[in-house]
Amino acid sequence: MTEDRESHGSRMRLARRLAALHPSGMIHGALVMGATLALMSDKTAAEVSLLGAGGVLTIYWLSHAYTHALGRGMDGDHDHLALRLVRSTRHEAPVFWGGLPPLLVTAGVLVAGGEVGAAMLAGLWVTVVLMAGYGYLAAHQAGVVGWRAAAETTFAALLGLFMVALNTLLH
Repeated sequence: MTEDRESHGSRMRLARRLAALHPSGMIHGALVMGATLALMSDKTAAEVSLLGAGGVLTIYWLSHAYTHALGRGMDGDHDHLALRLVRSTRHEAPVFWGGLPPLLVTAGVLVAGGEVGAAMLAGLWVTVVLMAGYGYLAAHQAGVVGWRAAAETTFAALLGLFMVALNTLLH
């Protein structure tokens, strides 16, 4: 009985941690990084590609934070824009964190001596897996179960697969 309560408590703590991830932001970040990697995989200078991909992700995250801060102002939050922007960068952090794993995998493959195209493709496949996971997490948080949760997870994974297809078509 005690084991069941502990197990339930652990599941509840995990559910609360997962809920704090804001999977919609994570999906945005993963999509941006995946699309960036798909378009950049023909670059020969790996460092420039990674710097560019990291720059795109950072700019995308900051633009989300900026528009969120502006929206808060329009909704009646009369704090100074700088204060709203600081709060919004934290609020929109999942956008950055969602796109970081594919970038790190790509960098890891390059550091290990892999070719640029192979490294970008590895990052893209990580994006597919992340998209499926983030899609499932979003469905779970929305209370979606059964075949509808499977459909939402599949759709998110398909978005990742479209980026792999884009990469293949372009290169």
